[in-house]
Amino acid sequence: MVPKPRLFDELTDLGLTQYEARTYLALVGRDRYTAAELARASGVPRQRIYDVLGSLTERGVVRTRAGQVVRYLAVDPAVAVNRLMAAHRAEFERIEQTSMRLVDALVPLWSTGRGETDPLDYVDVIRDPDALRTCFEEMQSGAKHQLLTLSKMPYLVVDNPVGLRTARRLARVGGDVRCVYEYPMLRESAYVTMTKRFVAAGERARLADAVPMRLCIVDGARVLMSLRDPVADGVSTTTVHIEHPAVAECLTYAFETLWSRADDFASALDTRDRVSAPSR
Repeated sequence: MVPKPRLFDELTDLGLTQYEARTYLALVGRDRYTAAELARASGVPRQRIYDVLGSLTERGVVRTRAGQVVRYLAVDPAVAVNRLMAAHRAEFERIEQTSMRLVDALVPLWSTGRGETDPLDYVDVIRDPDALRTCFEEMQSGAKHQLLTLSKMPYLVVDNPVGLRTARRLARVGGDVRCVYEYPMLRESAYVTMTKRFVAAGERARLADAVPMRLCIVDGARVLMSLRDPVADGVSTTTVHIEHPAVAECLTYAFETLWSRADDFASALDTRDRVSAPSR
């Protein structure tokens, strides 16, 4: 036999209120009740029992028997449950029709909206440092055949496992991974160690006296560049993410110019070590 608490929960699932479920369960267990008797049996407050019985009668799950005192009877559960389900079906059909009308109205608007483009929807200004790191890592991990970087001090990240994995992956398939660093980085052991790891992973590295900005170009289509504010303090930066092949192409020309004038990292490092080595 199904326990009473479960019956109560399932009746409320069908749409009865708690008072209505308690009242119907009490009626099912006895042939008939007066309202006062039913209030005591169900635990429904007496001042609420007539409203509850009126609602159940309207739903078709309770009927009355006239007499000197009106008595209430439960409708056959098979009929009562079917009536409650019929109300749900009708509501579902109404919602389904509303949904179909809504789809018919919204789809043309959505289709039209897909054809509208913001003239600058390919430009994104990034000011939050965490968002900048996330964008940089996402660009690196998404590179398919080329990753070109100008690395300006101080670096955005020193430990860059995403970049290392990308360098290894592209190197295995003959991709182009290059970076131009600044000579002052040779004075920072952590920067030198990191660059050695990138070179070992497959990156080609060169050194210039200075690079104008932090720059990352991916697959000739996406650009991330950080520009220092020349008016404020020369330190504050604004970073711009651009997805536009023409912009990427122009900046690639600039990168190639800097690359052609820069010195090989390994040779520069070897020269530094020989110069700094103590004489015998």
